[in-house]
Amino acid sequence: MKRVLGLIALAIALAGCASTTSSSTGPVPHPAASASLASEAAARASAEASASSAIAAASASAASQICTTHTCIADDLDKALVGLIAQDESVTTKADCYRSTVVFHKAADTYSATCLVTYSDGTTATGTGNLLVSAQKVTFSPSD
Repeated sequence: MKRVLGLIALAIALAGCASTTSSSTGPVPHPAASASLASEAAARASAEASASSAIAAASASAASQICTTHTCIADDLDKALVGLIAQDESVTTKADCYRSTVVFHKAADTYSATCLVTYSDGTTATGTGNLLVSAQKVTFSPSD
């Protein structure tokens, strides 16, 4: 009797049907079909990974190039000037750079704009924010 049950279980497994103990409601795929599906899934994953890496490379390339519109330069200066420490040890808490004042200085590879900076001690200063493109360095020179 045990031998017959063992042969029936073997026949079911070889035929690709669900086993008697399985909770699966669908048929179990044939091992050769599983290998084919696995290779197709691997090829699809490889193609997706290639697409993802191409997108990431394009994003990295775009991120390494600075946006040169007046709005972008003014926004970059606004963000970069916050946190700078002045000579009197006060910290820049807010910066408003005016896009209409953005100028590119080709010889120095620098953008500049007029900015209003607020410090942690409550004082404000108007001056020039500078963005050195090649070094991605930002400075502020108060005009007061």
